[in-house]
Amino acid sequence: MHRFTLCLLPVLLGAVEVAAPPALDRDRPLVQVAILLDDSGSMDGLINQARAHLWDLVNQAVKLAHDGRRPRVEVALYHYGSVGFLSRPLLPFSDDLDEVSKQLFAIKGGGGEERCGEVIANATRQLAWSNERSALKLIYICGNEPFTQGPVEYRDACRAAIAKGIMVNTIHCGSDADGRSGQWADAARLADGSFANIDQNQAVVAIAAPQDARIAELNGKLNATYLCYGGAAGQAKLANQAAQDANALAAGSFAKRASSKTSGAYSNGSWDLVDAVTTKKVDLTTLPKDQLPAELKPLDDAGLAAAVASKAKERAAVQAELATMTAERERFVAEEQRRRSAGTSEGQTATLGDALCRSLVEQAGRHGYQADGQTTRP
Repeated sequence: MHRFTLCLLPVLLGAVEVAAPPALDRDRPLVQVAILLDDSGSMDGLINQARAHLWDLVNQAVKLAHDGRRPRVEVALYHYGSVGFLSRPLLPFSDDLDEVSKQLFAIKGGGGEERCGEVIANATRQLAWSNERSALKLIYICGNEPFTQGPVEYRDACRAAIAKGIMVNTIHCGSDADGRSGQWADAARLADGSFANIDQNQAVVAIAAPQDARIAELNGKLNATYLCYGGAAGQAKLANQAAQDANALAAGSFAKRASSKTSGAYSNGSWDLVDAVTTKKVDLTTLPKDQLPAELKPLDDAGLAAAVASKAKERAAVQAELATMTAERERFVAEEQRRRSAGTSEGQTATLGDALCRSLVEQAGRHGYQADGQTTRP
């Protein structure tokens, strides 16, 4: 029987770079990021920033390389402003970025017990951290109350994390002085992480750009290249893709999400035939017909392979132009931000996205990764 294997040509972010076909997942290094968010009543701004800046983190991560290989990216979520939430992950490690976004938008605040040591200990113990030597393993904990609250000693939790190769980064919502007196800086020091301060109430400013209309059009064309399989479960994932596009638009991060969708990190092999065949998660010759979308069910093996190949070619072309448009937009917005910027207060990082991306690049460099083709090791 004819066996069809397909490799997509990924377009790397920041430039229209058509790379060699991606290696299978097992051959790629792994970046694991656990985000621990204080969801108490005063942290609504933090949650909104996390929703908007998820895509900054993804876009930065996919620019990394280890021994010339682009990484897989997995994200886990905890929200810890209430004891009932911090005992388990909101989302364990997942490479389903649409699901990560969905869970972020589902967070409802209102808690009032910020047990930093306990949630770090839980994330260290409960999540499936990789044992690969090349894996980059990061915890980001964000909040505003002293780090000393709760029954678990934060020093013990941070030491246990770094003993497993997990670096703990602390992002304090407030002043540098309050963060240091509340032991946020000390917690980061103990686990080889970084300490930053942000203004959690700083709104995400959506800057209109000349490329926006074309990006929206291309995003629609890109979505049309997805061939969901798996029946109702696949259809639900396809619907969630559109829902997270809408959420990103509302959060002011639509173009950044669109940029992520041109990268190898945005892979949906659990429900999309193109990605599933690329990563060899599915053999088209053995996939039951009732798992196929209706329009593909009548096709024989050769016809099915041709249909998936056609969508893959179409997707690669759309991704290439979309990468060009988002890169142009990024340059336009950067220049516009420079014109508008009045600066930020000393010692204060502007947004959660800044804190996430800066520490990611710094720690990746210390772990043997390169960013944008350049080593980031000091």
